[in-house]
This record gives sequence, structure tokens and C-alpha cells, in this order.
Amino acid sequence: MVLDLLSYTHSIFNPLLKWIILVLFALATYFFYRSRSIYGGKLHLVATLLLLGGCAGILASVFRIAGDYDIAMKWAESIFFIAFAIITLVIALIVRMKFKNALALFGIDPTGGQK
Repeated sequence: MVLDLLSYTHSIFNPLLKWIILVLFALATYFFYRSRSIYGGKLHLVATLLLLGGCAGILASVFRIAGDYDIAMKWAESIFFIAFAIITLVIALIVRMKFKNALALFGIDPTGGQK
């Protein structure tokens, strides 16, 4: 037996957490937007990708909330979360490449040893 507080259909935490997630994605996206307008070069590229990821997260969150009212909206949640995951992967690859390049400038082996 599940407590009503932890029940998916009866608990106030379920919709509350969905709205908190949406607000957090919106706040993070705002900060990425501000960073994109301030920084240039590679940081501008990373901020742009993070901004796109934030937008995908916002849309996924909106469709997650809408899915409670119309089950047909749940497919869009999955699509936007896939977009969010792909954008995050691209950012991770770019940052990893930049870290490797920075380590090479200092003559440091990426595995932790000196060259």
C-alpha cells in the first residue's frame, strides 16, 4: 500500500515537482541566455548549446505537465528529452576536446602523467 503523500495520482508533490522542474529549467535557460550575450568565442558556442538544451528541457517539462491532461502529449516530452540528451552529449564532447587541447598546451598527458 502506497501512502497518499507518495501516490502518483493523489499526492500534491507530483504536480508541484513538475512545476518546480519547469521553473528551474526556465531559470537556467535565462542564465545561459545572459551568458551567451556576454561571452564570445568558444564560451559563446557552449552557452548557445546550453541555451538550446535549456529550451529543450523547458519544452519537455511543458509537455510532461500537459501529458497529465492529454496523454497524447507524452510523445513530445520524450522527443524533447532526447533532444536535450543529444545537446548535452555534444556539449560534453566539445568540452572534453577543449580540455584535451588545454592539457596538450601544458605538456600534460590526459591520463595524468607528464609527457
